[in-house]
Amino acid sequence: MNFRLLLCIAMGVFVAHLGVFMLIEHFHEKPYVPPPKPNFSAKARVVVDPQTGEKTTYREITVSTRFAPAPATPRPAPTQIDTAAAR
Repeated sequence: MNFRLLLCIAMGVFVAHLGVFMLIEHFHEKPYVPPPKPNFSAKARVVVDPQTGEKTTYREITVSTRFAPAPATPRPAPTQIDTAAAR
């Protein structure tokens, strides 16, 4: 038999198996993960200038972020150029 034909048959069998395994994995029940709470808020206020009647919209967007606790990074050691310039 031709080597190319054997290679094509082997690749076809491989791809068919891969597709079946992916289909089976797709039907497994995934654990429920609740959606994260929103970390932002938006407010808008419309103010009308009594003299001109012009409307102005003030928008406020607030985003809250909590940083992960991490140790403080040490300052880098001074280089020879820094020590020579300080003299």
